[in-house]
Formats: sequence, structure tokens, C-alpha cells
Amino acid sequence: MSALDYYRILGVSPKTTLEEVRRRFRALARECHPDCNPDDPEAASRFRRLAEAYEAVQAARARRRSTAPPYRKPRFTQKEQVFQEIFGIARPGSHLERSPGADFRYDLQIPFVAAVRGWDTAIQVDRAAPCHSCRGTGLAPGGRHQSCPECQGRGRRFGGPGLLRFGPLCETCQGRGQIAAHPCRHCHGRGRRQETRSYQLHIPPGTEDGTRLCLQGEGGEGFHHGPPGNLEVVIHVEPHQSLTRVGADLYCQVQVSLALAALGGWLRIPTLDGDRDFRLPRGTQNGSVFRLPGGGGPGGLHQPPGDQFLKVMITTPEYLSPRQKELLERVTGLNAAPFQGAGYE
Repeated sequence: MSALDYYRILGVSPKTTLEEVRRRFRALARECHPDCNPDDPEAASRFRRLAEAYEAVQAARARRRSTAPPYRKPRFTQKEQVFQEIFGIARPGSHLERSPGADFRYDLQIPFVAAVRGWDTAIQVDRAAPCHSCRGTGLAPGGRHQSCPECQGRGRRFGGPGLLRFGPLCETCQGRGQIAAHPCRHCHGRGRRQETRSYQLHIPPGTEDGTRLCLQGEGGEGFHHGPPGNLEVVIHVEPHQSLTRVGADLYCQVQVSLALAALGGWLRIPTLDGDRDFRLPRGTQNGSVFRLPGGGGPGGLHQPPGDQFLKVMITTPEYLSPRQKELLERVTGLNAAPFQGAGYE
């Protein structure tokens, strides 16, 4: 059969765009499909010719355009594949494939110190698990399954008219096509019961806010014996009242009086182990930064531990009593002379 014959079958010209060819094919496929014409013995033959023409035109276009994107050739060997390829839905009675279970999420808030140094803790997660009484079958002892009355055993419920009546999974049987005729009294035929499961978690040192820990296979159950999903634990680190972290290093800021900065002395500073005494040297300037070696978080592999950095901010008194003003002027050698300086003339 020549290339022109293929175009005639599709009802398009060789100059028609590829997108228009596809639209035309889909429209004709809906009209010619055997399931749409159950009383026409020639429907299957016409549909095969239409599919052959479409594949031939696609292949010819691909050879003519070397820059064309790769085309996935449709395989119309089975009817359910035709439905999925053309209509985007599964045909009635088609096999519902296995699929993995849903992934679960658990949000865990941990203290700042635990995130820096690491922590071992346990979490409790409520989840659906197979019923121990019926071993997940949903049946009472000696019971059996029956076809789901909602979907007539298809696993999908009915929707609109025509081919599109085969819609999403049946909610009554969850796509299984069967329900328990004599349900288990413990799980009411669902085959699952809510239970609380405990998991031991190791929070590694240096864990950042937003870190995700994945527990493989601890999520939702797979569909039609598919693999289970995962449980994802999202870590939220509580902020510290005084400390901030950059990598393994810690930073804090303290405010001291002008007198303490000038004379030096002891003050309390925050650390991972609580407040501790720190000797402030005499003559400390505003904004001075002091380093406390090893005062940060644990180091990584072959890495030394972090340090803690202390920034000093000097507070200037806003209001002074006459006595305080007199003493300050005496200490700094001030008197009324500054008002006679050239800067004030």
C-alpha cells in the first residue's frame, strides 16, 4: 500500500500537520473501534487498517524530519492497550495493575542541642496494618468473598455515557472487584485496623532544619500486592534562645555595660551545656569577637569539632543621675571645657 493510500484512510493530505494527523486518528479511532460497533463484523478490520495507516504516517514523518522527537509507536495488539493509548482509560474488565503504596509523612520537632550533638528518640505513628484476626483477608472464619455490587466486579465504578462510563476505582471495593460476604467482626471486612507503631530514630549530629529521614517500606500498603510506600520523617529544629549555628560553629551575642568593657570582669555566657563564666578582658571594644575553641558541635568524618564565637555589644546608658554623671565626667576627665571647643563655635 502506498503512502497516499495511508493518507486517504486517515482522511488527511500529505501537507497536514502532525498534530492534525493525530487529532484525526483519535476521532476516527473512537468511531471505528470494535467496542463501539458490537454489531458490525467489519469494525475490527477497519480499525486495524486505521491503526496501520497511522503508524505508517508517523514513521514516514519521523524519517523525513531528523530533528523530530522520538515517537513511541502504539502497540494495538490487545484491546485494553488500545483503550489506554487512545482514550486514556482502562477498558471494562481490564486487569488493574499493581502499584506501590502511598508515602507517609511525619513531622518531628527536636531541641536545638539535640540537632547539634545528635539524638536517639522514638516516635509513635498511627497507621493501618493488616488485621491480626483475619490476617488481612477481611473475612470471618469460614467466610468468602463476593462480587462487588457497586462495580459488578470490575474494580471501577460507572461514570458518564459511552466509553467514558468506566471511571475511577470503585470506592466500595477499593478496586479489588470483591467484598467480604461474611466480614471479619474486628476490622468489618476492611482487612486492616488502625494501630500505633513505634519507630526508633537516630538523629545524626549536625542535623539541619528540614532534614528528611526515610524509613523504607513503612508507608501505605501497595495496591494489588504492590510494594509498600515509605515513611518520611521531616525534622524541625527548635531555635535556641541565644545560639545560632553555621555548620559546626556556634555564634552568640552578649551585651555588657561600658564599665565592664572598660575594666574587664566575669560574665555569664550561653553554651550547649548551659550558661558558663567567661572572663572579659579589660578594654574590650564594642563588636569584639572572642573564640571558644571546641565549643561548637561535633566535627564530621576526619573533621575537628566546631568553635563557639562570642560577640560583645557595649550598652550605653540612656539616662544618668547627677551622681552618675559626675562620676563619669571625673573618670573620663571631662568638665565644662568641651563646650568651649572650636567644634561648638
